[in-house]
Amino acid sequence: MDSNAETTYHAIWSNQCVELWFLLHFSFLQSDLHRNEYWPKLTEILKSLGEGEYKKNRDDMYRILHPYMDAAIANAQKFEKINEGKTPSGSAPGTMIHKLVEKLKPYLTEAK
Repeated sequence: MDSNAETTYHAIWSNQCVELWFLLHFSFLQSDLHRNEYWPKLTEILKSLGEGEYKKNRDDMYRILHPYMDAAIANAQKFEKINEGKTPSGSAPGTMIHKLVEKLKPYLTEAK
């Protein structure tokens, strides 16, 4: 690696919250919901999968979401096109988490 190479940093945001990214694993959600509405939707989906209630900082979310990663990336890319030219604060709903996941994808393994 070239020691003179510059590192470029990009903000990875999710508007209104990271739970939007989680929901995109299961469906494309075009409504701008208030952040309080994401948790009940996640709980409903998780319960239908036999995974119980959604709670912040669940340590098994990667395992649950991993099989649906490609769907989430595709759904987030739809938002990226819809929100093109808008600021992050004007892009609700919207997320750029897929950019990070796409970079990391070659290194990610299925959770056990």
